[in-house]
Amino acid sequence: MTPVNLIKTPFPLTVKMSRIRVGIVGCGGIARATHVPHYKKISEVEIVACADVDVNVARSLAEDFKIPRFYTDFIDMFEREELDAVSVCTPNMFHKDPTVAALKAGAHVLTEKPMAGNLRDALEMYEASKKTGRILIVGFQTRFRPDLNILRSMVNAGELGEIYYARALALRRWGIPPRRTFISRALAGAGPLFDIGCYAVDFTMFVTGFPRPKSAFGVLYTKFGNNPEMARRGCWGGTWSSAEFEVEDNAFALVKFTNGFTMLLETNWASFIDRDRFSVELLGTKGGAQLDPFEIYEEIQGVRVNVKPQDQAPNIDVYEMRIQKFIQSVKEGRALFSPAIEGLRVQAILEAIYRSAVEDREMRVEWDF
Repeated sequence: MTPVNLIKTPFPLTVKMSRIRVGIVGCGGIARATHVPHYKKISEVEIVACADVDVNVARSLAEDFKIPRFYTDFIDMFEREELDAVSVCTPNMFHKDPTVAALKAGAHVLTEKPMAGNLRDALEMYEASKKTGRILIVGFQTRFRPDLNILRSMVNAGELGEIYYARALALRRWGIPPRRTFISRALAGAGPLFDIGCYAVDFTMFVTGFPRPKSAFGVLYTKFGNNPEMARRGCWGGTWSSAEFEVEDNAFALVKFTNGFTMLLETNWASFIDRDRFSVELLGTKGGAQLDPFEIYEEIQGVRVNVKPQDQAPNIDVYEMRIQKFIQSVKEGRALFSPAIEGLRVQAILEAIYRSAVEDREMRVEWDF
């Protein structure tokens, strides 16, 4: 593909037109379920085009959601359409090229998580955002969980004291995605470590203020996905070929930080546990806490107590919230959540874990961006 030329004049940071023109790159399930429908709810947004390497997938999304034009080449879309914002919904290993091209074409970008399929690509995306002055946000919608934000406020206020240990959890009893975009190393980069482990790393870092990591030691297991019987049984309405299952289905890691903080990451798509877990557990010098269920553990008047909320947390559609906040970011010219630098730092931790597991040694976390 011929790369889009850099525009020589500076882009204005804010969008002043009455309509925000959006393009979609990658027209599969995540675009159909969580991007396009929520853009459609915003009156000042117009989805003008979509692109996918599979013409039938692109056409189907365009027809179903009344998107005026569809393309099989995102470069063509960027050259022919005047886009203010772009959602990148491609497989992990293909986040970089459309993101960089969209930024160079003058659009702000919301890319699906993780930021990329490897640290090198994520760094290139970050540098393109800085060079063009365009916003790049990584779509960690978990940032909008009410319980997560309550916990973050408590940590920031020092109510739990010094946080010295966290257990970051993204665990499934049975939840192997059956599509090749998840189980092919060439498409996904990794298995649950990148797919849902990225959430656990991100919300733990978000709660604790992104402390500086120094090293990681990780292990990867493939115990279920390459089992022919499990593959035939399938999951979520689909089956897969055990011979084509190229990624891990379990990943565990210990990450050490320069301030003495330690994070234990546990993530998998399949395991013999009592239930799915999507949580963080914190240990501090004045108290502890966890998200699933949301509880605080502290000492009051010399008595150790467990504090549980009486009321349910507000029911928020976090996927809708991330689209609304992205559009608000476009209008204000600043990232209102998950800026590229934070996505890059999550990617650095994931990369160190993966490399550690492959090379069977503790790995330094790249951090000086």
